[in-house]
Amino acid sequence: MVMKKIRRLQVLVYIAFGLFFIQNGAVDALRGFKEGLSDGTGLKSSGFTQGSPLHPVIDGSFITHQADGELRIGDDYIMRDINITSEVRVNADKLVTPWIIRVATIVLILSIVIIMGKMAYTINRVIQHIAEGNMFQLVCIKQIKNIGMLLLSYSLVDFGYQLIMYYEQRLLIHSPLKVINTSSFDFVALIIAILVFIIAEAFKQGAKLKEEQALTI
Repeated sequence: MVMKKIRRLQVLVYIAFGLFFIQNGAVDALRGFKEGLSDGTGLKSSGFTQGSPLHPVIDGSFITHQADGELRIGDDYIMRDINITSEVRVNADKLVTPWIIRVATIVLILSIVIIMGKMAYTINRVIQHIAEGNMFQLVCIKQIKNIGMLLLSYSLVDFGYQLIMYYEQRLLIHSPLKVINTSSFDFVALIIAILVFIIAEAFKQGAKLKEEQALTI
């Protein structure tokens, strides 16, 4: 009965990581693939071949002809820093992405997939050790530390991927359009990694106490 619960928990771990990947990357990847098939080969009568959509903003100064994009609304209101979001289709003939960015993107995506897979596998190994009563053994403690290292690696790789996407769009977008840098470091993963390291240290101290008790007896 206990083993069945452990198996269910392990399956749940894989499902959770799978859903996390789908939520954060797979949907965008699938949409990009479909758009690449439909739009990348769609030659318009004007000779404009649509590339993949980008999501920049239109600088408000281009519309208001003011340096700060200021727009007066009646006598009581002033709008500043106006930005209009839109989906922009760039002429595919102008889409010249450096090969190093393409290689870096593929490497980072594969790295994220590998890290998530290893993390799910390692968590399940720790669950197995705990179920067997071996949570204070060195191999279990090492695997808990590995989970913390994988979390740190994920936060760094994910941040690197966001930066690569930002710089790629900057190469394709020019005035009056601009790209906002929405890259953000995943501090949640960092905090969880720190907590995991604390748990590993607690298990390590527990293992020492267990050894001392065994020697005392």
